[in-house]
Amino acid sequence: MRRLLTITTILLAVIILLPAQVDAGRVKHPSKLKFDDIALKPIEYEEISFDNDMTGFFVEDREVPIVDIYMLIPTSRATRDKTGLNELAAWAIRNGGTGEWPAERINEELEFVAAMVEIYSSDLRTTVHVNCLKKDLDLCLEILGALLTSPSFPEEKIELKRSTMLEDVRRENDEPRRIAIRELRKVVYGDHPMAWHKTEETVAAITRDDLVKFHGDFFHPNNAIIGISGDVTRDEIMAALDDALVGWQPATIVIEPDASLELSFEPSVSYAYKDLNQAVIMIGHLGLNSRNEDRMAVQIMNYVLGGGSFSSRITQKVRTDEGLAYAAYSRYGDDPWTFGTFIASSQTRADASGRAITLILDIIREMRDEGPTQDEFERARDSFINSFVFEYDSKSRAVFQLIQLKWEGRPLDTPERDIDAITALTLEDVRQAAATYLHPDGLAIMVVGDEDTFDQPLSNFGEVRSIELN
Repeated sequence: MRRLLTITTILLAVIILLPAQVDAGRVKHPSKLKFDDIALKPIEYEEISFDNDMTGFFVEDREVPIVDIYMLIPTSRATRDKTGLNELAAWAIRNGGTGEWPAERINEELEFVAAMVEIYSSDLRTTVHVNCLKKDLDLCLEILGALLTSPSFPEEKIELKRSTMLEDVRRENDEPRRIAIRELRKVVYGDHPMAWHKTEETVAAITRDDLVKFHGDFFHPNNAIIGISGDVTRDEIMAALDDALVGWQPATIVIEPDASLELSFEPSVSYAYKDLNQAVIMIGHLGLNSRNEDRMAVQIMNYVLGGGSFSSRITQKVRTDEGLAYAAYSRYGDDPWTFGTFIASSQTRADASGRAITLILDIIREMRDEGPTQDEFERARDSFINSFVFEYDSKSRAVFQLIQLKWEGRPLDTPERDIDAITALTLEDVRQAAATYLHPDGLAIMVVGDEDTFDQPLSNFGEVRSIELN
């Protein structure tokens, strides 16, 4: 009994003393902590060139025995009546295989060694990606060389991909967000190719000869930018690539540029009926060209407006304060060739759709007229600067960024320039960006849902253009 009493007394003493000890060593609130400025050291790289006129970048990385290779091949956009051709061509090159390396053999060999050789394409470029252990590099380069030089384009593989593309087109109108994005782009870009999208007719029109021509037009070493990182030396990988790509010859390349696009801001209201108990709202206008010197000021402004997750105004007011939507955000995009898009979006219950639209429009107008506060500006700027550390967290990622910047014709030190630009920004710079690049009186409003269940008619926001979905 005495021993139990002694133990209890000791425990009580510890409990009594503990709060005082914890309080004496209490850490500061995170908002009070001070940190040294982030000093980012760019990844060192070498520029490389090959006898076949291929150029690119190399970064040695000995941390793990892996090699990453990216290759970017610029292409022209398919004609409007064959939109989807580039996607089908890239897939068929990889998944059709070659005479010596049919697709089934490629897949089995790569699966056995847990390696990757992939080819995929967007409208203006094809990207090749190889990832493997160093010991399997020769195998992957042999496969890569065969695909780049002699794809076979078997008809059965082409038809397999065509069928999946057609099914994707048919299912597109099942997804309200895809409808809203597609139709908003049509309004914002008008007849420009940036608004084109594949249809059953365009996919059906693509022939095997089109795919063969696509390969012959663009798949040449003098039209390829390569980026290499991994557990190899520069001389090792260049010799290995020379062996794998023997016979891959340069040729005359003609890249058709996109049509020019006039920057304009016309207000509109569009509506597509869908039997939903919610409304998908997309509001936007044309954005920036990637070479715009105000690009970083605009990004800081948009962080405060709707890009900064829960701290942004659109998210805070539409989602948190009003409880109208699970997700509400904005994005101010840029494009290296024309203009990106500014989009503010929300998915809300149908009987609050008008309220959500009104709130978003008011927030955009308020940002245009007044800009961010000093506190909002500082938090956004600090967040952007801190996020730049992730630009250097992977040598493979840095190499891919280099080949993309070279393709776009932008300075290779763009990330460092962006840091300097953000660091030098003032509150007035960002307020001026808001006043210059937000156009609340020229916004296109796109809504998908059942207007009969909305809290107010869309005509309150302007003349409505109805879109018939097939």
